[in-house]
Amino acid sequence: MVISLTREQQQLVSQVQHNCNISDANHAGNFTLCIYLLKMREYYRWLNNLEFADELESGKMSAWLREREEIWDQVMDDSFKKINFNNQTFDVFDNTQINSTIQSQKLFYHAGIGQKEAHHFFVAELIDSYIDPSTKTRITITGKEFARDLTAPPAMSNQHDIIIRQESLKRLCWERFQEWDWNQYDNAMGTALSFYPFQVSVNEALQSMVEVEQNTLIQHEIGEMRISRQLGAEWSNLILKIMGTKAELLARSVRDHLADCLNTLPFLIEQNNPASLHFYFANMAYIRKELFPSAIQAYQKWGKTGSLEPLIEISQNAAPHWESTLQSILQTQRDTESICAKNIANLIEQATY
Repeated sequence: MVISLTREQQQLVSQVQHNCNISDANHAGNFTLCIYLLKMREYYRWLNNLEFADELESGKMSAWLREREEIWDQVMDDSFKKINFNNQTFDVFDNTQINSTIQSQKLFYHAGIGQKEAHHFFVAELIDSYIDPSTKTRITITGKEFARDLTAPPAMSNQHDIIIRQESLKRLCWERFQEWDWNQYDNAMGTALSFYPFQVSVNEALQSMVEVEQNTLIQHEIGEMRISRQLGAEWSNLILKIMGTKAELLARSVRDHLADCLNTLPFLIEQNNPASLHFYFANMAYIRKELFPSAIQAYQKWGKTGSLEPLIEISQNAAPHWESTLQSILQTQRDTESICAKNIANLIEQATY
């Protein structure tokens, strides 16, 4: 469905995209060359409204890549510009006031700071926004994105809000399908994808996946919010100090495991949806598998027997372990005057479960 924007809305999109360009100019270099090129391919597809199955013309993309980097060179030293809309001027990070102004137009705006202190901006179609009754957390679901930067995570959260970006989640699901389809291995990803009608309609299959998997993302974000409230600013300060090191990746993995043991796995077990369980374990990064081999063993037992008991046991028994590991990481910081990323990495690598 093509969504037409008014002239004023288009001006808003242009302002947000300008700030996205400034952020990309300063942070695109954070990626390795391989990751950078993959992200640029995906960004090119989004900017040109291409379907997932459309072939990319290398000549056109190469020319676009040069043009995009020239744009970044021109704005790299610029400051983020304030947002002007509806005869009002807003600070670029005033999400609350901006959204109170554009919500009636079914638009949603977000500005925040992600990994490596990179700023992120986007404006998108507002699909839904509601308060989760059990956690009192506002959950916002967005659709088509009109402005965004190079990095577009499918889920984001802060102390009080969770944002699910359906367009980004759909793109992630497509990438997983495409990666698997190249070789069609008999693995967890192939099993997860087999529950959806990819052979009949790729778009229908992707939409079905998004509607299911967004709930898994919500539960993970709720788990992360619970941990953040418990650990407070001390954890955030530690991550800033070990930014860009192996210790950061390991520490974030430990927090992800705790969030999943507290929330995501119990939710998936309760839902008892085989497609989601297979998809969860298929997406577990290598570094997380190395830290949590017993979870993989429990998954394999479930796959063979159909009994959820191994998954129930692992989520219950591992949660205290990962919580203790997080506390040990923080204690390592307290015990030394200077942060030693190597010591933290060693501690975590010895805390496998």
